[in-house]
Amino acid sequence: MAKGFWANVAAVGLGLLMVAACRQVKPEVDSCLKDVDANALPQALERCNRVVAAHLNDPRPLNDRFLLHTLLQNKAAACADISKAAAMVKTKGDLKDEIEVRLDSCRIP
Repeated sequence: MAKGFWANVAAVGLGLLMVAACRQVKPEVDSCLKDVDANALPQALERCNRVVAAHLNDPRPLNDRFLLHTLLQNKAAACADISKAAAMVKTKGDLKDEIEVRLDSCRIP
């Protein structure tokens, strides 16, 4: 009987370890541009995509992703992001001003 008990305990423990390993930690809202390597912009964009997805109602990751899209010369994606960010920002302040300046760059042909 003890053999079956310990086998069950081991199976449950292994299952818990697997669940813990697979659990995704929500990326921090300001981590899009953390440790960006100019030679690895596509990887930085992938990381930033995860940040944006984790913070759907926050304009900051969209504002950051605008820069990555701009560096990757994808103006359409950059402008789409900054337009979404501008729609989210309601109050005046540094972020709103920064987003407005970037949004203006999308209006220039």
